[in-house]
Amino acid sequence: MDAQAGFALLEVLISAVIVALIVIATFTGFDVTQRATGDERAHAQADALAQQDEDRLRSLQINQISGLNETRTVIYNGTHYSVTSTGEFLADSTESPSCVKEAGSASYVRTTSTVTWPALKSRPPVVETGLITPPIGGELLVQVFDGNGAGVPGMTVQATGPSPSAGVVSAVTGANGCVIFSSLKEGEYSVNTFQTGYVDKDGNSEPPPSKRTASVTTGATTKKTFEFAQAGALKINFVENGNVAVEGDQFLIYNNNMSIPWFRVFGTLGTYARTVTTPATIFPFSSTYSVYAGSCTADAPPAAILAAQASTVAAGATSSINVLVPPIKVEVLSGTSSAERGVAVTNATGTLKDTGINCNTTRTISSTPLGGLPHPNMPFGNYSLCVTARIGVKNRKFTLAVANNLITGTPLTPIYLGAAPEGATCP
Repeated sequence: MDAQAGFALLEVLISAVIVALIVIATFTGFDVTQRATGDERAHAQADALAQQDEDRLRSLQINQISGLNETRTVIYNGTHYSVTSTGEFLADSTESPSCVKEAGSASYVRTTSTVTWPALKSRPPVVETGLITPPIGGELLVQVFDGNGAGVPGMTVQATGPSPSAGVVSAVTGANGCVIFSSLKEGEYSVNTFQTGYVDKDGNSEPPPSKRTASVTTGATTKKTFEFAQAGALKINFVENGNVAVEGDQFLIYNNNMSIPWFRVFGTLGTYARTVTTPATIFPFSSTYSVYAGSCTADAPPAAILAAQASTVAAGATSSINVLVPPIKVEVLSGTSSAERGVAVTNATGTLKDTGINCNTTRTISSTPLGGLPHPNMPFGNYSLCVTARIGVKNRKFTLAVANNLITGTPLTPIYLGAAPEGATCP
């Protein structure tokens, strides 16, 4: 009896296990079916969203699709779908993007709508594409590059015309820095582009008027390119030998990738400070700028100093550099010779004129404190120094050619105004 009872209990346990397995399998099947059904619903809804987005793109103007690359979120039945819309012009004969390879005509626009959602994970997204043929007319392709040849997104592009019309069409560059205006009337257009904080290679926030003209012809694509990038700035620290901080006024930056004459001048003549920071209008070339004190290329320092003062400029940042301004050391005395030195003349006035080729700067000397120049640290270069003061009962004037070309500064022999010719004014 005990053996039979044991076997009966074992049969009951085995039966319970079998029933449990059947129940688990059944509910697992239900769960898989529900998940599969939910996934199919999500795919179906994603496909519907992609088709709706393609319908939306077809309703836009051609210039609104040019270079389009935007992503938006759509919530449906609690699911967050990401819908990415892109558009690019294609050359019919090459099927290559017209902004990359210029063609006789940008024949059609390819739109792409891509939909993803969290549960999709690493599986392929839902994608719908379409082709839109531009209306008949001329086309104007505008592409904006940075200093490295990459497209600049976010630039506003405006085309005004055809001349004499003042009509304006506008668009914003996409990821490849490109926009295309389609169905334009033939004629001359003025093309402008800008974006806050961006400059061309010469520091202009917009192209100069001389570079804006574009001629549009029916049935063809006219291409116009610009070079813009996010600007940087330079902070100049004026120093003398040993990197001792001193005061200076003007400096220039030189890079032969800029337009001729390849340099820009900053600072105000006669306004002295230890540091001067440029506006954020410096184009971030990959090559360096030569930076030195002065306002003309004749003020360039010796080669070793010029090399040490070369600097790159980073986009959106301020770069700091020390610029050498050696002192012109002079004493203005009231005497007539080394034997009759007299006293330091503190009320002498005059001028210090830069005589370098193509230089046209004259600094005014308002006084000679302790008998020396009020601001002795000057750019490298050649100068004409003139000082005048009343010595005794007569006005005396002294002139001297100065070559300020030593790293440590230029020591001059004392100026004895008491022995100088009569004269009351300096040029």
